[in-house]
Amino acid sequence: MPDHYSLLLDWRRAETSARGLSKLPHDFFEATQAYLAEARRVYESELRENPSGKKGEVARQTYHRASQIARDIVEARMSKVLSQAFQSSVGGSRELPNALAGERALFESLSERLRGHRQVVAPYLESTSPAPAGAAPMATPVAPVMSPRTGPTGVASGASPVVLVRILRDAPAVEMAGETLQLRKEDVLSLPPETAQILIDGHVAERIERAEPRAVA
Repeated sequence: MPDHYSLLLDWRRAETSARGLSKLPHDFFEATQAYLAEARRVYESELRENPSGKKGEVARQTYHRASQIARDIVEARMSKVLSQAFQSSVGGSRELPNALAGERALFESLSERLRGHRQVVAPYLESTSPAPAGAAPMATPVAPVMSPRTGPTGVASGASPVVLVRILRDAPAVEMAGETLQLRKEDVLSLPPETAQILIDGHVAERIERAEPRAVA
């Protein structure tokens, strides 16, 4: 059977190449946490016994590489759960194939929170009459995107409050209001507060504080 490090490499390759969640063992999180804890114990022990030895340094490098691979897998899956939760909140499927137990709980929580926010701030989007058969759902406009190269796009006066965030890393595309939003490092997005907070909580973005206008004497 392959060692856990080799399995992590295979799982990351599968995760980054799949549109949805790839299939992982049901104990992936627990097994990976145990593997990393043991890998750290081994390299620290080796370095204590022989600080100048190559074995301890190799073990240390292996631990740090394995930690980064595990992080890549977890963050890629979090981005997918975020995207699917948004789709579910606006009437999409509530199915999340290959989700692990913790991911399913996160998906349900995000879906309910987003759905509740939508119903509170925009009840007019909840149609009281059934849509004609075969009709496509009306898409809510996606927040304008600002690039550090091109600057902000226009925003209509009187628009609802939004939060400016800077994307911290490239991430899988997120489906928002029927459109695909590419998350590229250093891009700046103007988003509804709830959506922005989810990206911030997932360490995908950081908030940009607006400068207060100065009074002119």
